[in-house]
Amino acid sequence: MNVLVTGAAGLYGIHLVDELVKRPDINKVIGIDDFSREYFEADPFIKSSEFESKFTLIRKKFYDLTVEELDDMDLDAFVHLAAHISIPESMEKADDYFRNNEWGTFHLMQLLFRTKKWPLMIYASSPEVYGNPVYTPMDIHHPMLPRSIYAATKLAAEKHCKAMHEWYKYPVIVIRNFNTFGENQDISGYAGVVSTFILKSLKNESIVIHNSGEQTRDFQYVKDAVRAYSLVINKEKSLAGEVFNIGTQNQTSIKNLAETIKRLAGSQSEIKFESGRAADLMSLEADYKLIKEKTGWEPQYSLEEGLKRTIEWYKQRI
Repeated sequence: MNVLVTGAAGLYGIHLVDELVKRPDINKVIGIDDFSREYFEADPFIKSSEFESKFTLIRKKFYDLTVEELDDMDLDAFVHLAAHISIPESMEKADDYFRNNEWGTFHLMQLLFRTKKWPLMIYASSPEVYGNPVYTPMDIHHPMLPRSIYAATKLAAEKHCKAMHEWYKYPVIVIRNFNTFGENQDISGYAGVVSTFILKSLKNESIVIHNSGEQTRDFQYVKDAVRAYSLVINKEKSLAGEVFNIGTQNQTSIKNLAETIKRLAGSQSEIKFESGRAADLMSLEADYKLIKEKTGWEPQYSLEEGLKRTIEWYKQRI
């Protein structure tokens, strides 16, 4: 198989590339990334023995691909991870989020539709499409009530992909990734909560929690998350049309997360509370029964084990 991964230099990207190049049934992995976000390393990829012989990197925006380029790659699967992912940034830079996340994905689907081979399209979505929970854990039939521009663009992009499946039977799978953390997480001004808390803890700087800290998330370790993608690719086009959640089906409060990271890092950081976003979600929790039923996937790492591995990675780079 030949697989293309957009957003290949990001949190999901480097770990998925690492997972895929080690598979004997995968001949070639092509990564696309425009390196528009800030990471610890200029070259973040995991250099396994298989990496050099199987991986090719293209530095460009995913929506600048051409049909001719895609046909030349002879793709069997296309994993679309690339997205702008910050909720507050999306409210400040709405046009940018619309162009990259929604229009970019729409344009990409139109390109894929015109290819000769129709590679399987796996679209990485977000639990933010659900909005505040009507019930937990949230299954794929939960009402869609997005509360940010980011969430709206992710939901719209899902629908553009699904429309091509419904109308033309183009093979599309949507995976909604609940809150994922791990090595190589974005450290820009809009970094994720786990990487922010780890960096603050390791520097013994104050950890700021917005609102009460009682709001909860379903935190999963990235190695678990990318294994779900690998298992879905294994099934090739037999799962076309499916929508899956991946997470742990456990809720952790932001306050508890901060305290756990502080303890594991041996930090002297002070935890402070400040007012936060009015539209912040109160809780997220994944119901992942469907993907377990279809592929056998379930998380293998506990929150504490994943955090220990991630903290150690950051320690080596500060």
